[in-house]
Amino acid sequence: MLSQLLHLISTKEITLLKELDKLIHINKQGKFNYKNIPSFQLIHILNFINRLDDHSIYTIIPMVSMFDKDDDPYIVISKQLLVSKYSSSQLIHDYLYDRLELAIQDFGITNLDQGNHFYLVFKYKKITLDFSRLA
Repeated sequence: MLSQLLHLISTKEITLLKELDKLIHINKQGKFNYKNIPSFQLIHILNFINRLDDHSIYTIIPMVSMFDKDDDPYIVISKQLLVSKYSSSQLIHDYLYDRLELAIQDFGITNLDQGNHFYLVFKYKKITLDFSRLA
């Protein structure tokens, strides 16, 4: 069942953690890691996905940071996404870009809208699924 799920997670549509969390018990324990994606570049999203473990699912909290410093403010641009090594980097890029555009519009963040350099930050960790307790 995990193998089938790995090939469905964020491949044709974005899969949000809350969608799967309603159906399957998900162990979300563990430490978050961080990956910086300079200027929202698709190639860096592709490289991130290609480096994921073949048999694992990850949750990502996508954030935007101006200066890539831990103490500086950041904006969370989406609810937690689920990804695997088989997820579509183009789909993820396009979805997050749309979310960023919405944040720029809603909050009037003109310095992001004017082509200034910023970072897409993935706050991510591996999760495990417990299929024995299907809802």
